[in-house]
Amino acid sequence: MENIVIWIQAISLICGVTYMTLQIFQHKWMWYFSIATSVTALIVASTNREAGQWAPLWAQVILNIYLIVIAIMGIIRWRKLEGESGGQLHVVPLKKKRLLTVLAIIAVGAPLVSFILSKTSDPAPILDGTSLVLSFVAAWLLSRSHIEQYPLWIVANILIISVYATQSKWLMAVMYSYYIVTCVIGYMNWKKKGVIVEE
Repeated sequence: MENIVIWIQAISLICGVTYMTLQIFQHKWMWYFSIATSVTALIVASTNREAGQWAPLWAQVILNIYLIVIAIMGIIRWRKLEGESGGQLHVVPLKKKRLLTVLAIIAVGAPLVSFILSKTSDPAPILDGTSLVLSFVAAWLLSRSHIEQYPLWIVANILIISVYATQSKWLMAVMYSYYIVTCVIGYMNWKKKGVIVEE
């Protein structure tokens, strides 16, 4: 079983690296690799064991199901944005009201989800819960093509690396480390080349 999980992690790593590389350039195929990454990461998180006992990383399970849904929404949404930007890299400004909503969701959601996870078998409820909320918000911002998603992803990925490192899931930790690098590059590329598109 352990060998199978390692192979699944390897597949997730390859798909994840491809997904994040494509995201830098807003290539539409990124969403399909995002789905593949989420499916494999879902398997890794849901089959996690600690001290020989089944100990799913519940927040990562929920997150990856959500990311599959967001990827489908992104495919649909970005087709419209590509048309409006003339096929160029598109960035939608984040309105103040939406920013305040995002901050409120994080402020309330992170401690609440962490508390809920502390009542389950999740081995890292605070890291897992906080990364879940940040990733939920960042993924939604990505689907809407808001550049503000990148700082949230960076913090979330640092926390996710810590979660997988505590469970010795090193290939997953490597994948999320690469995500941090591509988030920095992606932010700079979107900032430099993005065509502003109003919603």
